[in-house]
Amino acid sequence: MNSSKPNESGRRTARSEADAGFTLAELMVVVLIIGILVAIAIPVFNSVKARALLRSCFANQRTIISSSEIWRVDALGPIPSGLVDAGHVLITSNYIVRPPTCPSAPTPAQGIYTLDGDGNVEPCDYDSHGSFASN
Repeated sequence: MNSSKPNESGRRTARSEADAGFTLAELMVVVLIIGILVAIAIPVFNSVKARALLRSCFANQRTIISSSEIWRVDALGPIPSGLVDAGHVLITSNYIVRPPTCPSAPTPAQGIYTLDGDGNVEPCDYDSHGSFASN
């Protein structure tokens, strides 16, 4: 297609091939490169997200254990066992501000941790987290 465009003097000249835009092949190569980058990025993102959830779960477990040890050192009695929910003595006594829950649990109510009488948190069942002490 021979179209013309005005130059500086106002005369029309033939359009050069450089002004024609991108070819379909060039656009397909760009889309292919973007597709390859996405194919690499999604699995990396998923593995980073899984590691973040695991580390967050372990941090919650360590927080509960640390709080129960502080409770024991303060000589307020034996380590309080049971579900670490809003009614647990570590929460009501402000040793923990709010009940920690496993970030991988389907709902926060399902992700409540359990503290035993020895001051250990029972292993987490979600995404095979287990306990930070075993990892």
